[in-house]
Amino acid sequence: MGHLKEVRLFQAFTSEGKNRHIGKQTRFYFIMLIVIAQTRLTVISVFLAPIFLILVFSSYSRAELSSSQTDLHFYEQFEEGVETGLTDPFGFHHYWTEGFHLDSPKKNIKVRLYGRILADAGYIEANDGLQSSFPTLEGWRAEFRDLRIILLGTLYDDIIFKFAIDFANIRDIKDLWIGYGKIIPFLGRIRAGHFMEPFSLEQLTGIANLSFMERALPVQALSPGRDAGIMCNNTALGDRLTWSAGAFLLTGSFSNVGEWSDTLSNTFGTALTARVTGLPRYTDDGRTLLHLGFSYSHQFRDDQRTDSDLKIRARPETRLTNDTLVDAGQFPAAAADLFGGELAMVSGPFSLQGEYFLGLADSPSMGNPRFNGFYLSGSYFLTGEHRNYNRSLGVFTGVTPKQGFHLFEEGWGALEAACRVSYVDLNDKGVRGGKEGNFTFGLNWYLSKKSRFMFNFIHARVTDRAEPPIDSGRANIFQVRFQYGL
Repeated sequence: MGHLKEVRLFQAFTSEGKNRHIGKQTRFYFIMLIVIAQTRLTVISVFLAPIFLILVFSSYSRAELSSSQTDLHFYEQFEEGVETGLTDPFGFHHYWTEGFHLDSPKKNIKVRLYGRILADAGYIEANDGLQSSFPTLEGWRAEFRDLRIILLGTLYDDIIFKFAIDFANIRDIKDLWIGYGKIIPFLGRIRAGHFMEPFSLEQLTGIANLSFMERALPVQALSPGRDAGIMCNNTALGDRLTWSAGAFLLTGSFSNVGEWSDTLSNTFGTALTARVTGLPRYTDDGRTLLHLGFSYSHQFRDDQRTDSDLKIRARPETRLTNDTLVDAGQFPAAAADLFGGELAMVSGPFSLQGEYFLGLADSPSMGNPRFNGFYLSGSYFLTGEHRNYNRSLGVFTGVTPKQGFHLFEEGWGALEAACRVSYVDLNDKGVRGGKEGNFTFGLNWYLSKKSRFMFNFIHARVTDRAEPPIDSGRANIFQVRFQYGL
């Protein structure tokens, strides 16, 4: 009885009914999908299931579309109808284009609801030096890296709001803010709420638009994340210059809207953060460009409170483990200064990107330590695409393949090869958090603008950490990801 539903579904799908035109190839893919779903090898199923889903629906669509001209006409009408949508009795227009849209009768209120899925799986191998300090580090793992629902809306073309929640991380609220586009001409756009501080090119580039599965070591350790605050940003010189500046309460993330009052009343400091970027070169709609940027943040911290202690750490560029191989621990600090320099270039399918970070802690009890790190990455599109760039924000955006993936037709998507070297040093004065250097090789297969498969191999080296002691730690990380956005 436990598998009765699967058996019925299998029989229904594989039967040769009067109104079905499903080929043998489709039935084979579907059989494999059921086998994968039933297996207990979670690591395999998380990665393989999306592949066979693509094959099933590609084959199914192929069979249906080739069955008759009537079927083709039906699917064209259906797709057109979904995008055109419908208007309800109250005059609101409902339609689906990269998510669900709802427009008011006068088009002065527009709402879009969409989401994305990032599913990771992989294996971590560690030498004795790391295993003795992190006994649970090695092994196979799988997880949903991101299960995000996003609500984005505009009011009268001037007010914009966003709400994003990640269900993969115990309802971690990522963004909750409202912005206004017409203040004083120089100030440009203003935003208030909970969002990412304007710091670092890679930090501000969305996780779904990175060339690698995770951000580099120094970005994790020495870049502020999301906090509650208010920020202004604008462009100048024909969108060749961008600037952002804001004041923030150091709140960190929170998992429930109802926690706003408690979170804001128990902040452990404030921060002033700013970023400026420039484009000395920008031609051919961004196919060739040179990007320069600088970020700075000063944190005013309460060194009398234990819960406001400075915490600086980094995962080994994977979310398959919660272990932080370099960790400066927690120590009191009256203030902290963070600096970041950015350099990026795009020349057709080839791109380079690098950043340097410096963190200074005002902590007399620890000798006022300073920490630093850098990364340098490069990528090349074997199929001729290039990285896209948002001139109004000074960040990279998603990649659209020249030809999307079609199983039985011309077009196999886009293929990108990438490599990265990253390093962070969390040792200075009275702090011995360790040093880590990583080399990462990655392959990205973009099926469409919304979906891609990723593979990363990471070789990590950790040295000179005091607690737990690590003299010469080595780890090899093999990880894959399926990404899909609605």
